[in-house]
Amino acid sequence: MRRILPIAFVASLCAFAGDHLTPAVAQPSTTEYVMTPIDTVPSKDQIVALYGTTAVANLKALINGGGDFGIQLRAIGALPRFCAASCATGEPHDSIVALIAGIDPGDHRGITLLRLRAGIEALGATRSRLTSDVNRLVPFLNNASRDVRVATARALRDLCNTQAIVPLHVRYEQEMVAQVRLAISAALRDLGQCSS
Repeated sequence: MRRILPIAFVASLCAFAGDHLTPAVAQPSTTEYVMTPIDTVPSKDQIVALYGTTAVANLKALINGGGDFGIQLRAIGALPRFCAASCATGEPHDSIVALIAGIDPGDHRGITLLRLRAGIEALGATRSRLTSDVNRLVPFLNNASRDVRVATARALRDLCNTQAIVPLHVRYEQEMVAQVRLAISAALRDLGQCSS
C-alpha cells in the first residue's frame, strides 16, 4: 500500500504537468475550416452559414484571390450549389463560364489543367442543358490532357443535352486512351436517356 500511494501521486503530477505544458493549437479560420476538407466540396448550408447572403461573391473572391489552391478548387466546385431552380442563367453559371473562358488553352501547366478541370466539372454540375454549354465544352474533348478529356465527357453527360452525342461519337472513334474511351462510352449511354 505504501508503494502505491507515491506512484499514484507521481502519476497525477505527470498528468497535471502534461495538461498544462501542452501548447495550445491555433484554431483555423472559419473559411479554412469549411473550405479545406480533402476530396469534398462543402455543402451549401456550410457555405451559407459562413458567408450568409454574400456566399457567391465570397466564393468568387476565393477563386480569384490567389490564396490556397485547394480552397480555390473547392470554391469552383461549390458554385453550382448556388443555382436557383435552374442553373441555365445567373451568377453561379456565369462565373463558371467566365472562369473557363479565362483559362489559356495553350497553358498545359498542372495547376492550370486542374483549374480547367474543376471549371469543366462545375459547368457539368449545373445541369443547365444549354446548347451553348455543350458548344463551350466540346473543344476540350481534344485537350492534350486525358484527365481534361474525361472531365469533359462526364460534364457533357451531366448537361444532359443530346447535342453532345455526335461530338462524343467523333472523339470516341479517335480516342486511344482506354480511360477516356470508357468515360465517353458511359456519357453516350447516359445521354441516350436524356431528351433535349
